[in-house]
Amino acid sequence: MQTDMAIKVSLSEERHVLAAIDDFLQVEHFEVTDPNISLAKLTRRNGSRTITTSLNAGFGTFLVAARDSELRLEQRGRLLYAGVMIEDSVTYIEETGPISIELPSEACLYVITYLRKGFESPCPVIGGRFNIRDLRLTEILLEAAQGPVGQRGDIVGDFARQAFDLYRRLPRVHPLSAWRLTRVRQYVDNRIEERISLEDLADVAGFSRAHFAATFKAATSMSVHEFILRCRIQMAAKLLTTTELSLVDISLRTGFQNQAHFTTVFRKLTSSTPARWREARRGADVRPMPSTDLPARPTLDRPAPSAACSLNLH
Repeated sequence: MQTDMAIKVSLSEERHVLAAIDDFLQVEHFEVTDPNISLAKLTRRNGSRTITTSLNAGFGTFLVAARDSELRLEQRGRLLYAGVMIEDSVTYIEETGPISIELPSEACLYVITYLRKGFESPCPVIGGRFNIRDLRLTEILLEAAQGPVGQRGDIVGDFARQAFDLYRRLPRVHPLSAWRLTRVRQYVDNRIEERISLEDLADVAGFSRAHFAATFKAATSMSVHEFILRCRIQMAAKLLTTTELSLVDISLRTGFQNQAHFTTVFRKLTSSTPARWREARRGADVRPMPSTDLPARPTLDRPAPSAACSLNLH
């Protein structure tokens, strides 16, 4: 039985560095002329062991998912996040202090840290953090990563202003707590073959349907229906990679009524049919992952051709 590999990686001390550790973890630092800002890209590839890294303390940290990325965030022993950040979602952590990030499977995250106290968020943050989704924000970040070094500070500042402006316009609903979301995710995982209703999950969380739906959306930036579909597709992706089950069997085992519906949803979330996705993964000779592993769509995460080529709980 393999044990987890603990790797401590500072994302704000070095720049211009691409660090690869046993083909499991890559950390790329981008030079920023503004000494108050650290910009890095964290990519988890392949492997079958959980990696734990440590993000340096700052006075405000943005995590941006370049693809569906499973992770667990803790700060001072307090759970901030457990689950999968959906592609194009942004999580902001307001508190100071080192952040522990656990990556059990493939992930691609951009990390923006404000290193000095000069950065002040333009509006209060409920619970010290928020989670939003907006394609425009990821496009701004891509511009910062690929653009001239001298412009990165201004572009990252624009990213922060637009993120908080979007956050200000969200309904003021306190997000569902991390432990309740963990219970909801476990419930769905244990009943993935069954019909799961909004009422079922509201009961698990201990709230009314309306209150649960609102707090769930505030925490995950998605509806309960989208959450369940993503859970089903993530389980299907695991079965496609690790078993020889037919597509019909996989569709039934993951709660879809028929193969046609399964294929439609899978293509919508992965830009590929299940058969083609399975063939591509096997052609790349990728080892089975201990948790689900959805392929990225062509947004921020654009690995080099030579590189081996999940729901957002907050």
